[in-house]
Amino acid sequence: MISMRIVLAILVVAALAPVGGQQDTTVYLTLDQAPARLFPGAQIERKEVISTHEFHEKLEAKLGRVKPTVWEHQYETFTARQGSAVLGYAVVVDEIGKVNPFTLIVSATPDFAVRDVALMVYREPRGGEITQKRFLAQYKGKRSSDPIRLDRDIVGIAGATLSVHGANRAVHKALAVLELVYR
Repeated sequence: MISMRIVLAILVVAALAPVGGQQDTTVYLTLDQAPARLFPGAQIERKEVISTHEFHEKLEAKLGRVKPTVWEHQYETFTARQGSAVLGYAVVVDEIGKVNPFTLIVSATPDFAVRDVALMVYREPRGGEITQKRFLAQYKGKRSSDPIRLDRDIVGIAGATLSVHGANRAVHKALAVLELVYR
């Protein structure tokens, strides 16, 4: 007969195991791959933006009631061009899911509406459903003035609520960074 301790140990291990084989850290796109994926065929110019104290304060003021975690020391931003025409901009940001940060890249049109969003790195054992294209497509056309709230603007994912909230904050932060740098 199996002892109660063994049953309890099996239940604890099963509860802590990653769902669907998802590891704690999954890299979907590298820093070199991400802008090229969002702007296929474009010439990409990379610009590193240092988050000085002044920039940090401006960013937090621009975000207002939306309170993403603003801890990055720098932001990798990109300008995409086709000849002399600017196709848009992109920035890489981090945001907290449940416990760990995830990294995504947000691209915007020249008038700062979301063009596309792609997850670069996800560091949680659960909630990775936010990597799905049909989920990320909901952000297209959103602007920094839009609320981008769960169950109002964005349809959530059962079991990934904290990751969805994090993605919402990350998109707001990304748009604010792009507006501060390029507007």
